[in-house]
Amino acid sequence: MTQAQLADKCGWDSKGQTRIANYENDRREPNLTDLKRIAQALGLNLIDLLEDELLTTAPPSNLESDDFVIIQQHTASGSAGNGHMNDHVEVNGGLAFKRSWLQRKGLKPSNLHVIYVKGDSMEPTISDGDVVLIDKSQKEPHSNWVFVLRQDDELMIKRMIRSITGKWIIRSDNENKIRYPDFEISPQDLETLSIVGRVVWHAGML
Repeated sequence: MTQAQLADKCGWDSKGQTRIANYENDRREPNLTDLKRIAQALGLNLIDLLEDELLTTAPPSNLESDDFVIIQQHTASGSAGNGHMNDHVEVNGGLAFKRSWLQRKGLKPSNLHVIYVKGDSMEPTISDGDVVLIDKSQKEPHSNWVFVLRQDDELMIKRMIRSITGKWIIRSDNENKIRYPDFEISPQDLETLSIVGRVVWHAGML
């Protein structure tokens, strides 16, 4: 099957062949929706198709093995906006990752959680509806990293930037700074802003 034929079976437009080529040559990483389409077009399941990366949202009993680990998926949402209230958190299945991929990235399954994103303040990096993988062991502020932050009962997904004055800037990647302005916090204020963990991976629609 040619790249053009595969793109056609996936239902993509004339640019689909370029998309397939980029995936095959590791110039871009496919999102979960694209992986499912490619697997279906090839008559494969995702486990057969992939060597690394995220696999599927199938029930843990179908996937957990020596090769794969299920990372718990929580109903809590992280806001890529002005904050999202979470009155409670429930575990709702999970996502399967290959153990070898987690090891290469230096990630321990016991430290990881999956949540979904609401809002567009982190676009184009992270979009509304994306799924993110959080490493709760990485809670120390680090300039230019993206973190899940908790203030009271609100969860926010923001980038932390260290300014030349030594203060920390909480930044949205969205260029609309009228809606999503930067705000600066002092080291003292940082103590009231709990860092839940670092966002180490995300997937979503193109």
